[in-house]
Formats: sequence, C-alpha cells, structure tokens
Amino acid sequence: MTRLSHTFDLSPADRETVDRIVAGLYEVAAACRFDDQGRLLTPDEEALAPLVARAGELGLVDVKAREERLAQRESAAAELREGSPGPERRESLEILASRLGLRLRSGGHLREHAHYLVTELSPEGVPAGAGRDGSGGWSSTGVTVTSWDPWGRASVEYALPDTAGTGEAPVTWGSASHDGAAGTLDCTLEVRLPGRGARLRSASGALHLDLDAWYAALRNGPVPPVHLSATHAIARVEGWVTPVPAPSGRWSVEAVLDVRGRGLYKPFVAAALWATRVSFRRRDARLRREGSGEPTVADGLEQAGRAWDAAARSAPEIPELLADLARVLAEARHPR
Repeated sequence: MTRLSHTFDLSPADRETVDRIVAGLYEVAAACRFDDQGRLLTPDEEALAPLVARAGELGLVDVKAREERLAQRESAAAELREGSPGPERRESLEILASRLGLRLRSGGHLREHAHYLVTELSPEGVPAGAGRDGSGGWSSTGVTVTSWDPWGRASVEYALPDTAGTGEAPVTWGSASHDGAAGTLDCTLEVRLPGRGARLRSASGALHLDLDAWYAALRNGPVPPVHLSATHAIARVEGWVTPVPAPSGRWSVEAVLDVRGRGLYKPFVAAALWATRVSFRRRDARLRREGSGEPTVADGLEQAGRAWDAAARSAPEIPELLADLARVLAEARHPR
C-alpha cells in the first residue's frame, strides 16, 4: 500500500455564496443559444473583454496567458491560410489554431434526452474529422441530458467517441449528477480500450462530493465529504478530502490518496509507485539546484492553494459576474 497526502491551508468560503455560484452556473447554461444547425452562438471578443477583465481582477482568469493563447491561435490560423506547411507542421498548426465547439445535435436545450457533441473546430468552424465539404465530423465527445432540474437533480451522460445511434461501444463513458436539494455531486468514469486482454485494458472511477457533509465536517469533526475511487485489474485507488477549521479561521484541508495493488500485482504496483515517488523527488531536487524556474510538485500544490484563495476572496462577486456572462451569452448572434 502506498499513501500520499497533503494538507492545504485555505481561505474559507461561505456556504450561501457557494449556493449562489452554483445557481449562477445553471443560469449560464440556460442562457446558451444555438443557430439553426445546432451550433453554439458565442459572443465576440468585444462583448467578452469587460467580463474577462473583471475575472482577471478577481483572480479567476490569467488574462495575460489568455491573450497569449489567442495570439498563438491567430498566428497559427494565418500561417495555415497563407503558407504551405509540410504535413507535420500543418498538423501542429491545426492543433494550435483549433478551438472547442459545441453543437446541439437533437432535442431541446437542457431538456431530457437532449444530445450534444463537443469537438475541436478549425478556424473556419469545421469540426475535426470532417471532409473537405464540411460533412462528417462532430465525432468527439457526446453528452446526453438525462434530467435537468436546477433545484432537484440534474444529470448527464457522456461518451467518447460519440457513438449515439451507431451501435458501437465508446472507449470512455460515464455520468455526472448534481442533486441541488441534497447538495451532492457524483461523477463516474469507465474506460475500455479496444484490443486483446480486455481485463487489463479496462478501468473505472467514481467521485462523490457532499456539500452538506463538507460544512458539517467543519463543525463536527473529520467526516470525509469528498471521496474518490478507481479500480483496475492490477490496482485500486481511493482518495478522500477532509476539512477541519484552523485556529486562524482558515480551513485546514487534508487530501489523501491510497493506492493498493490487487492480487499477484501487489508487489509490482508497490515497486512502481516507490520508483515514481523517488523519481519525482529527484526531479524536484534537481530543479531546485538548477534554479531553472520550472515548477516542482511542491510549487504546483502551493499554486493550487493560491488559486483557491483568490477564488474564495472574490467568491461574493462571482454570482454577479456569472449573471453578466449569462446575459452576454443570451445576446450572442451570428458573426457579421
């Protein structure tokens, strides 16, 4: 057995504010509009700019990094239009120039049985895998609404690649379910890679988050309100997150990951995990010696804590930002 753990010192977040943020996310989803071909209508950069700037001020978005990504995308798109890159360069440019697209394939938006497709789009809006005439494509992740009640249960199922109506089995599939009344979130994941040896090519995972239990743990003691589990033929993984109030008024949040080999694989799993931990420690020690600026594991954990603190500090202002985002999405029209 190998157990990894880390304790985060985090800023607290008020439960009422968290509920308002969740309600705001539902409002954003409901505000989405689609054209007559089912494609999501997205606001232009001029409409989004004030919201992005506010999100940057609140510490929710790295505005500089976003601008760099947009510039990189535009540069790659321009090179594809104006140049004649070789096959390898073209493939790299197509990845850089692509963006995520969403299409409502069937049903009414957020109604039961509504089916969406999520895929990468070219600068011209053509789905990945589509032919020269634009046919085909949209064969990436399929998402189907199984219920939608913001004050009760809202749940979706997903599959990658999208195989709805084809009779074929997806490689990855699962579900996500939010119960607003109970304050819980449950997610599942199943993976089955094609080929021989199905047992070794299959894995499953589940995540359970109980918001009521989270705040109860802060009052009554360490009852883990977040639980993660994953199962494979050679190993089983369990994880949990437990918050307790710190004397300073902050949250002391312990995250634990427990990995166990199964059956004859126990010694091999233990050896592999030991080697992995040693490798990470050596890498971090080397990075500290060299002073290259590349983040260590500890740096990454500290950065995650700072990101949470920024979000927690700005949490009371997030619902208003989400309401404005919903308004901008609802007003989105076809580009001129």
